[in-house]
Amino acid sequence: MTQIETLAAEASGLYEALEDTGRRVTEVLRLVDESLLSELLATFESEEMAAGWLVGRTIGFGGRSALDLLAQGKREKVLQVLHHLRYGLCT
Repeated sequence: MTQIETLAAEASGLYEALEDTGRRVTEVLRLVDESLLSELLATFESEEMAAGWLVGRTIGFGGRSALDLLAQGKREKVLQVLHHLRYGLCT
């Protein structure tokens, strides 16, 4: 295996682990914060898309993920960004 192939396989494994983490976050939210999960599903229309957004880094969070903000107790900031995504910035 070449170095590029090795790195590609490593990156693929990291993406799979990130996707798994996103799925686990939605499972936890189902138990501990069903209203936040409902907002996520209303915005993204699928658990897979919501899970990806939760673990992905975004400009709206200064390059951090929604999961990072939730871990810091900034649930309202996450809800605010979800609201902006769903209804636009001007509402």
